[in-house]
Amino acid sequence: MKVNAYVFGVLLALVGLVLSTAGPSRAEDLSQPATLIASEDLDGTALAQTVVIAAPLPGGGHVGFIINRPTALKLGEVLPDKASARAVVDPVYLGGPRLTDTLFALSREAPDDADGAIPLLPDLFVVFDEDSIDRIIDHNPNAARYFVGIFVWPPGELDKEVRAGIWGVKPLDTNAVFRKQPKHLWSELSATLSRSGAHGSWM
Repeated sequence: MKVNAYVFGVLLALVGLVLSTAGPSRAEDLSQPATLIASEDLDGTALAQTVVIAAPLPGGGHVGFIINRPTALKLGEVLPDKASARAVVDPVYLGGPRLTDTLFALSREAPDDADGAIPLLPDLFVVFDEDSIDRIIDHNPNAARYFVGIFVWPPGELDKEVRAGIWGVKPLDTNAVFRKQPKHLWSELSATLSRSGAHGSWM
């Protein structure tokens, strides 16, 4: 599973952007990596009760991953020819509707080759390069969570969705990404959101 050239270029460009804008952010600040909580407006759709992490792209737009949609597949089934993939305990997650034939990883540590990872927080990296993902699987397979698919929002689209109340917004929390039991993650985060924006924002 390889990332196509366009997506590789977009994700690589994120490295400089995220590093240059790293720092404290308001809950609704979409210029920084954030956690999105689906509102009831998405009930009855494929995105109902989803929790998504999102990061800004250079020149506008965002990319992201659903973090509470585990599939029935294990990584060993996705990569049947890679013996070390069978050591991964957690299931593969559905990250989004785009590039569902592409494997990504979210890791607490950067792989040896920094070019294959994007730092979102000091303890959270998006790993998109196949060789870098292979090294994680070979050396510390359970140190990452693996995803097929990704969200891509064109410039201005996510801002519009948030203003319309489709998503609640909270600062990105690494611990939420690696929850062992993500079943109740949406309800827990929804309960912390305040319409006033004190602990998050529905805008």
